[in-house]
Amino acid sequence: MPDNVFGQKKDPEKEAWIANFFTENHLAYEAFPNEVASPEQLKFIVYTEDEPFYYPCSDKIFSSIINKENSDYLILQYMKVWEKIEPLVRNLIEDDFKKRFLLTLLKIKFRHETASLVMMPSRVEKRLLQIFVRVSEIDRPLSHEKEKANKKIHNLLTSKEFKDALNERVGLAIDANTPLDEINLEINVLKLKRLMSLSSNIDNLMAMEAPTKEEISRLMSRQIEGPGWEQFLGLLNEWQGHDTWHYLLWQGPSAGSILLDLEIIKILLHFRVKVIISVKQAFYHHEITMADVIDDPYLAEHLREADIIARRDISKNELIEKLKSDKTVFVISDGTQEKFNPLLASVTFARAFKECDAVVVRSAHDAYCIERSHFSFTRDMIFRTTKGPKDRLVLKIKPHHPNVIRFSEKDLRAKAESLIYHLQVEKSRGKTIMFYSAIVGSIPNQLETAKKILKVFVSYLRQKQEGVVVINPAEHFEPGMDADDIMYMWEIVQRSGLIDIWRFQTYEDIEKAFELMGKKVPPEWVGKDATYSTGCTKEMQIARQVQKQHPEMQIIGPPWEKFLRRKEYGVGKLYDRALGDVA
Repeated sequence: MPDNVFGQKKDPEKEAWIANFFTENHLAYEAFPNEVASPEQLKFIVYTEDEPFYYPCSDKIFSSIINKENSDYLILQYMKVWEKIEPLVRNLIEDDFKKRFLLTLLKIKFRHETASLVMMPSRVEKRLLQIFVRVSEIDRPLSHEKEKANKKIHNLLTSKEFKDALNERVGLAIDANTPLDEINLEINVLKLKRLMSLSSNIDNLMAMEAPTKEEISRLMSRQIEGPGWEQFLGLLNEWQGHDTWHYLLWQGPSAGSILLDLEIIKILLHFRVKVIISVKQAFYHHEITMADVIDDPYLAEHLREADIIARRDISKNELIEKLKSDKTVFVISDGTQEKFNPLLASVTFARAFKECDAVVVRSAHDAYCIERSHFSFTRDMIFRTTKGPKDRLVLKIKPHHPNVIRFSEKDLRAKAESLIYHLQVEKSRGKTIMFYSAIVGSIPNQLETAKKILKVFVSYLRQKQEGVVVINPAEHFEPGMDADDIMYMWEIVQRSGLIDIWRFQTYEDIEKAFELMGKKVPPEWVGKDATYSTGCTKEMQIARQVQKQHPEMQIIGPPWEKFLRRKEYGVGKLYDRALGDVA
């Protein structure tokens, strides 16, 4: 905890209120490790180096709860939640008994959750939505309205009026001497402006029965301005014409406007941009869910070429392989049923956030929270402001924290290829290549000791063995790398076919390291070996695969059967939750 919270000195009572806030809102990782993101996963999204904790709400709401002040404001936010929940019941439940039962039940729950003034409004909303969905037994609430909106936009996009309005030459700044490359750029930027303007007028568009070309052109003519727009254009200008693909995370699309988003995304392809569309995992008003993606016929048609990634815990390697495929649009779930909440986001969402170059926030609910909190994120976040001049679309940006260190797939591959080149040189000199896999972070609170053990024992091997190059992965770590980065980089090296001996740490190795340090083996290290590391387990799986391709490679260490206790390393860390839970 910091010495101050909102400018006040550290106070035991306030610290207790903060702890209670996270526990009551089910956002404490220590209390709910299977639901809440680990600190390592959270760092994929939020820059937490200067922050004692992260909360997914505005600073004003957090201050109201923790400082027990401005309760009228908090109550007003609660009432706004109820004003969205009550119409759902009244409009979607036909049976009178069931309607009255559900309204009464929701009121009881609402009063209970809000009485203590410690619950975030977004968490209250999620709990009420969960009750509504369970009791109503409606498979996809508001599906009719969503499909109706998507049908209307689908018909618009296929109409002659829309195509004529989008393709008219008015506003195209070219002359007889303009080069073809610049003409293409001008055309794409103009179409982009028109589609974004039309999307920002979605309510007016939906209210029109059969808009004429002139009406569509008018809705496409809204001026776009603001630092977010300037940054967006700057990125596109920087990326266009390059061989490398860049990635945008497209967060929180809603019914109707998502089809306009997909038209915008088609334009972005000209700038070498692939887009990861993030939808909600479960029902959240008019925002698109994974069920909508699968069951809505209009969405299914427009997303028929997209890669729908249903898994919520995809690995870094799998995600990167998908992004490198010939697909250009991907759909994932953020894992939640509420406003933007990195603490409850899926592993897939966290990894997509980490791999993307920037985030486009389409949801007004998400933008409100992001704009009104002081937290910084690991990627630039571009969003529409909630207020702006009439006939102006103002895009804002929350820049990523300046201290964020990013290792792109290209960076990690370059580092791996540099290591491969070094090993090729050593092999050409007749050297034997040994890779040493050892416990690094698998024993809680023993990271520094693990590094010392590794350093001491590898030095011992290098002195003992003639003509052997021993690779100690810890010597190639760079600040800012997490386990995802390290494992991805080393797997490229490990599959190069250059390793002659792959040695896995045994308990005897650990005993020898402590002996060389002149110490007894402490209790927490007694009996440990590489099989206690999930990272080593993944590497043993890779080693066995490599050995099938290169039978001459030796594997030294504990038998494979002992490794079967581990399946996957923790997100962003070198140990799994099972071991963390035991500590």
